[in-house]
Amino acid sequence: MLTNYKPVACDFYDVLEAAATRKQQVYLQYFNDLHELCQGPTTLRTFVTRDHVEYAVLASGEEVRLDRILRLDDTPAPAYANAPDYRCGC
Repeated sequence: MLTNYKPVACDFYDVLEAAATRKQQVYLQYFNDLHELCQGPTTLRTFVTRDHVEYAVLASGEEVRLDRILRLDDTPAPAYANAPDYRCGC
């Protein structure tokens, strides 16, 4: 399980923030608290910070640590630049 928060690159944060500001539906790929891959369409509502850790709040109310986001639509997070796009091509 990931425990030490690593801030995301400013450029990627800007991409996340732009999606939240426009309230656009995005395809998000991320690891949950159990380090399981989660993915699907969602809307980013806002961002919160607790104990020096930043989270994206999804439309469902779920909170996702920013350093666990692999990809937003076609934009990979810099920390996961070499990770594959796990979307089904079917």
